Amino acid sequence: MKFVGINEVRPATFFAEREFVCWRGREHDELYSCKVSRQGDYYVGLNLDIMPIRLSDAIAEDIARCLYDAVLVTVGNLAGFVPTPTVRDSKLERTFRKRVSGEWSYSADGRFNCHEAEDDVYVVEPWAGEQEQTEAVAIYTIDEGGVELVFDLMGFSFGMLDAVWLANALMEAMGRDQLDTLETISMSCRPMAGIHPAEIRA
Repeated sequence: MKFVGINEVRPATFFAEREFVCWRGREHDELYSCKVSRQGDYYVGLNLDIMPIRLSDAIAEDIARCLYDAVLVTVGNLAGFVPTPTVRDSKLERTFRKRVSGEWSYSADGRFNCHEAEDDVYVVEPWAGEQEQTEAVAIYTIDEGGVELVFDLMGFSFGMLDAVWLANALMEAMGRDQLDTLETISMSCRPMAGIHPAEIRA
């Protein structure tokens, strides 16, 4: 991973790049590039494969935190525990659901002002009024330890390590601390059998 000009406050310039394994196509060694960047204030650039996206800072942070939620749920399934969700304001509605198998699934769904800019970049901003067109943004855990990030009809799947990398890169693009040092301190775990009801909304 390569970083350029990371400052303690919101960096004026940032760049990080990584090759992701497509989780749904991993048996065929399918790869695609992921780039996170910043060139100016209030927006984070995210390029997934051939799709250029521009996220407002608030949404970029929420996506990063929800990606990390999904990773913690996946790790909890492997260990036989589920993390207690952190209490925080979230623009995405987070749902923790227990499956018949005993494992837990995670989803985070929201609708935002999404539009294409003149340079064909897909812009995602907070919804501010009824006149604006909204489209869905979502994060899900998927089978066998994968995570999926969905923008309207375009979805990108990847594994836990790539999800952690993306969450941290989004946070660093905003000059924030990495989540693998913050969230693990504020999360607690309890045995799956001790959690009721089967569905938790945070």
